[in-house]
Amino acid sequence: MRFKFFVRLFLLTIGFGLTTAGLLSWKDVGFSLEHIWPFSNGIHAHPVHALVLGMALIPPTLWEIFVLENKANRDH
Repeated sequence: MRFKFFVRLFLLTIGFGLTTAGLLSWKDVGFSLEHIWPFSNGIHAHPVHALVLGMALIPPTLWEIFVLENKANRDH
């Protein structure tokens, strides 16, 4: 059970880290949406991609943590 919590908390940390890195990187490019599509000017990652991936990881990971916590509380 502890390993499951560790994995979920690690994914949550990655989600918040990607969200923060995406926001800070996007600020560095002046919040521009130019070249947001990966293949518009060669293969480049845009900071919004990290932001979206981070924001997409947070809710399901939090849900899994709540489910594990509820299951742990019911077992005791």
